Order: sequence, then C-alpha cells, then structure tokens
Amino acid sequence: MSPWVIAVATIVAAILIYRVLKHIAGPSLPLPPGPRPWPIVGNLPHMGPAPHQGLAALAKTHGPLMHLRLGFVHVVVAASAAVAEQFLKVHDANFCNRPYNFRTTYMTYNKKDIAFYPYGPRWRFLRKICTVHMFSGKAMDNFSQLRQVSIISISHIFFFHHRNI
Repeated sequence: MSPWVIAVATIVAAILIYRVLKHIAGPSLPLPPGPRPWPIVGNLPHMGPAPHQGLAALAKTHGPLMHLRLGFVHVVVAASAAVAEQFLKVHDANFCNRPYNFRTTYMTYNKKDIAFYPYGPRWRFLRKICTVHMFSGKAMDNFSQLRQVSIISISHIFFFHHRNI
C-alpha cells in the first residue's frame, strides 16, 4: 500500500474518532464570541507583535467578553473594567479556584497546600496562618539572618559554578 494512502487514512480516522468522542461527551457550555482560530496556533496570530494592542483591537470587534484559543488552551478574556468587575467581585466564588490537573495533584500532596486548596473555611484558615505567623513583620525580622545566609550560599554556588565553566 502507498504511504500516501496510509497517511490520508490515518488523518481521516483521527478526525472521525475526534468527532465521535466529541459527540459522546455532549455539548459544552456556550462560550462567548471571538475570532475564528487557526488550526494549530489558535488565535495567537490575531494578537500581533503587541498583544495588549491586539487584544484591544479584538475587543472592539468581538465585544468586552471574548473567547480565544491560544494554542490548545481555551481562554475567556474580560477586556473592560465592568466585565472584569463581574468576574472579580460579583462572581468571585465561582472563579477563585485554580484548575486541577495531574501535576498539581502529585506536586502539592493531593492539592492540600494553600496555592491549590479549594476556596473555603480551611483555605481561609491556612491563609490566616500564613499572614499572621509566617509573613508578619516580626516573622520576617526573625528570619532575616537565615535569608542572608541563603542569599550568600546561593551567590557562592553561582559564582563557583560559572568560574569553573
């Protein structure tokens, strides 16, 4: 069999499998409007060399709330202060948790640290411990000597490493 026939058959099979799996998973939640993404890079070319200006131009076309695909990652962009306020103040409890993936599960003891713990009473308790006991002015003063020793030892390692190269 020709290699071209095998390649085309593989591509067709991959597309069919993708569509069947997408159909089985059911419809996802509706996303806000946005520019049509390119096949692999998504909307990265639409942003141009200055991303902040590109996002402003896209917001004029598609509105203050838009959906972009940056590579394979789907992003919802709030491009106005009013929409950002809705995200950050009005609906903050819906958006305060970080997304879960397998890396966070293994690196953070099954998401039990303050950075990835779901928002709730325990997270508020952990935050209180950090702010009152670990990052208070008195705690920073107590650990200043340790920080100085760490900085000196790191600078020595860096110096000797680059000296031997």
